[in-house]
Amino acid sequence: MCSTVGEGRPSPWTVMDLTTAERAMLTGVRQWFRAGTAGAMAAMRTGLNVAGVPNTALLPLFALLGTFAVTSALRPEVRCPTCAKVSADEAALLDALAAMQAGEADTAAQILDRWLPTLALCMATDAMRELSAILDSACIRLPRRRPARIVALAAE
Repeated sequence: MCSTVGEGRPSPWTVMDLTTAERAMLTGVRQWFRAGTAGAMAAMRTGLNVAGVPNTALLPLFALLGTFAVTSALRPEVRCPTCAKVSADEAALLDALAAMQAGEADTAAQILDRWLPTLALCMATDAMRELSAILDSACIRLPRRRPARIVALAAE
């Protein structure tokens, strides 16, 4: 049973609506927020490998997620790893990465800006840019999913 059912703002999507790569990234994010880098590393590596994501993606992913550990950072709503629903904040994080892959770094930064102070935002966008390049080199593209709707839901 998911411990986060009924919390926060849902997105229009469930985990099953996502691509394999999106599911792997989302599950990794959820595991990191529950257990931290050391506790989630093995499970994240396995999940990303199943989706064809190279191990080299772990370092920039950890760097990106680590920016949310900054004292003045707000935390996005991240559900438990087994939750079937995708929160609006989770959808926004996935869309920020898809925007970065599409060459829309400003859009990605705008999405992250709602949670992160300036210095952490710079670090996060750099890490996201590196993660995006690794995904691109592995021919893994995350789809944009109606970003205007995601941003509107997350801002509510």
